[in-house]
Amino acid sequence: MSKSSLNACAKTLAQAAVAMLIIVALPSRQAGAQGQDRMVQAISVPALGLQYTPPAGMNDKTTPASKQLRDRAATPSKAAQLILDMSSADPDTSPQWHQIWIFIFPRAQMANLSDAAAEAKMNTALAGPRATSVGDPKATTMGGHNFLFSGFEQKEPPLLKQAKIYTTICKTQLVSFVLVSNSAEPMKELEDSLNSITFAGK
Repeated sequence: MSKSSLNACAKTLAQAAVAMLIIVALPSRQAGAQGQDRMVQAISVPALGLQYTPPAGMNDKTTPASKQLRDRAATPSKAAQLILDMSSADPDTSPQWHQIWIFIFPRAQMANLSDAAAEAKMNTALAGPRATSVGDPKATTMGGHNFLFSGFEQKEPPLLKQAKIYTTICKTQLVSFVLVSNSAEPMKELEDSLNSITFAGK
C-alpha cells in the first residue's frame, strides 16, 4: 500500500485505520536513497501554529505532496494525512533503527467522541492490529498542549519493536507523533526531540 493511499482515506477513522495498518508493521526501507535530507531543520505547520525539530542525522522521506499539506493543514478534509516521514540511516533490522511520523486527522470526523476518546482511538488506529498495548494511556503536556500518550510493542524476533504515540488536538485537527524504534536508546532520542514542540496558538 502506497503513501498516496493514506491521503485517500475515506470518511471515518475506522477506514483511515485500515489505510494505516502498515505503520507499525514497519516495512523495510533502504538507507541512503537519493534526495533524502539529513540536515536538521524545524518542521513548521503554519495553519496549526506547530513547530518541531526532529533529531539530527535522520533521513527525510516526506514526499513533496505531504510537505505541501503542512501549509493546508486547516483546510477541511475527510482524510488522515501524513505530513512528516523520517527515519534513521540504519536498516530496520538494526537495533539502532528508529522512525518518526506526524499525522493529522480532522477532529470533526469523530465528533461523537470526547477529546480523550478521540485521541485514544487515533493512537490505537495508528499502532495497527499487530501491536500490543503497553500499560494504560496517559495524559502529558508538551508545548503547552495536552497530549494523550499510548505505548505499544511488536515482536519481530530477535527484535522487540517499540512504538510510542502522542496525540493532541490543535484547532480543527488531531495531531499525532508516532515514534518507533528497535531499542530503548534511539527511542529516548526521539522522545527528547519532542521537547522542541511549540504551538503558537490553540
